[in-house]
Amino acid sequence: MARELKSLRKRQRSRKKSSGGSGKLLPFIAVIIMLLTVSVAGLYFYDKKYAPSREQADKTEYFGVSGDDVALFLNDAQALKEDGTAVKAKCINGGLFIPYEWVMSELNRRYYWAKDINSILYTLPEETVKYGLGDTLKDGSTAFICMGDSTESLYLNIKLVAEYTDISYKSFLEDETKRVFISNDWGEYKSADIKRKEAVRLLGGVKSKVLTNLEAGEKVKVLETLEKWSRVVTENGYIGWLRNSHLTEAEKVTPESSFKAPEYRHIIRNDGSKVVLGFHQITLTEANAYLEDMTEDATGMNVVAPTWFVLTGDDGSFTCYWTQDYVDKAHAKGYQVWATVNNFDGGDIDESVFLTSTALRGKLVENLVATAVAGGIDGLNIDFELIPERLGRDYVQFMKELAVACRKAGIILSVDCYVPYSYNSYYDIEQLGENIDYVIIMCYDEHYAGSEAGSVASIGYLNHAISETQKMMDPERVIIAVPFYTRVWVTDQENKTTSDAMGIKAALQWVEENGVQLSWNSEVGQNYGEIQDGDKLKRVWMEDERSLKLKLDVIKENGCGGVAAWKLGQEPAGLWSILDLNNVSGS
Repeated sequence: MARELKSLRKRQRSRKKSSGGSGKLLPFIAVIIMLLTVSVAGLYFYDKKYAPSREQADKTEYFGVSGDDVALFLNDAQALKEDGTAVKAKCINGGLFIPYEWVMSELNRRYYWAKDINSILYTLPEETVKYGLGDTLKDGSTAFICMGDSTESLYLNIKLVAEYTDISYKSFLEDETKRVFISNDWGEYKSADIKRKEAVRLLGGVKSKVLTNLEAGEKVKVLETLEKWSRVVTENGYIGWLRNSHLTEAEKVTPESSFKAPEYRHIIRNDGSKVVLGFHQITLTEANAYLEDMTEDATGMNVVAPTWFVLTGDDGSFTCYWTQDYVDKAHAKGYQVWATVNNFDGGDIDESVFLTSTALRGKLVENLVATAVAGGIDGLNIDFELIPERLGRDYVQFMKELAVACRKAGIILSVDCYVPYSYNSYYDIEQLGENIDYVIIMCYDEHYAGSEAGSVASIGYLNHAISETQKMMDPERVIIAVPFYTRVWVTDQENKTTSDAMGIKAALQWVEENGVQLSWNSEVGQNYGEIQDGDKLKRVWMEDERSLKLKLDVIKENGCGGVAAWKLGQEPAGLWSILDLNNVSGS
């Protein structure tokens, strides 16, 4: 019995010891669990706030295209419509086709859609190249595709664009989101290498979504550098942000172009003199007999432009007032003869008929050049006025085709254009100047019949004409036309204003007969005068020797290629000596 009690006491002591150890272990386990919980929470918080995101960006949403549509980038900026949506090219049978209208507005507007023959035309210095529907390029690819009736559904093969345009391009047509990067900027840029694997993100910040991942050694084009992030273009066709710490120091790179632009040869005066041109208005053959009378006082004039060719039909047919006797007499006086072709003296015609017809344009070009060559005419001067904007491209194409024919025949080609403003920009002086020999800017009718009263040709108007035209072409082939006329403006008691055009000779006589006192207005660069005649106010901004002298000084200072005057017979004696740009001693 005593032995059993002793054994029981041992077991009790053993249980007490065991019970005491378990009580000490539980708090320790609790601490471990708490530390682990805090650590996990800390890691979760750190990951949420600081760890780089691996979430991929929605590339379809980013590029705005899917399927066979192709996103367009020009000079590392995505091409967007006015509504902010992406401009879309097309991937068809593995080929890349660019919207015609986008090419015309952003890259090269020398292409011409000849809808009547379903062809793309491109005029070079000596020929017009034609690509018909279904025609292929040298590599066998289709030159263009047409998916509807309007030019909005017309697409040019990128290879056709690159053949005639100074661009570089890189396309990614195998990707789910297809895209092409085009550049016509050959300026210096910055390039850097990736130091170690890095993600390119939509925005600057490690939490921004990932566009693509780059490996060490890959190159990027650096567009913008901030304190910690840079916006880059990757070699696999993404524009996004990555950390500066993952980039080597940027180096400058200058791209090189292998494109050879065609050279448009221009025919100018053989003796290198400036053009001093007088327009001779002729509306019937008999008027040719008055050449000598009209040019009796034309000191320094070296070109005469008779208005011989007048369009009379919608098909481009014309009346011709040419005579050989006139040409012979003009040449004997040392004048070149530039025959003017106009679209207004023959009545109301619809220019859209011949301008939009490839065959009729060609026929008119052929007839004009053949007549000029046969008649010993030195040049053609095209004066097509009030061409509507919808025919702008057709008009320019006609001029380019005429330029090719004139160049081959040795005929000088000039064109009369309005003073350039945004509303008449479709006359496209830049393209005209590239293709033809001389552009004549008509610096008159600043104020015209039906407008408010004012100067026909202020000095500010002429300054604007020269400065804007010189932005678009070589000034040495720009001729500034000045008026040999002005207007007498009449405002009645009801504030209704009308005007009568008067030649300078007649206007000076009117001033003298009516006792009008003229005073110099430096703002417009002309003498101004007015009289009250009963209930009518009569005003005149006078074109005279002083105002023309001021204009000629500006023309000389800007290195223009010549001066022209509309028209012979309206000027008083002695006025031509002011216009003589080739008189080095001055007047």
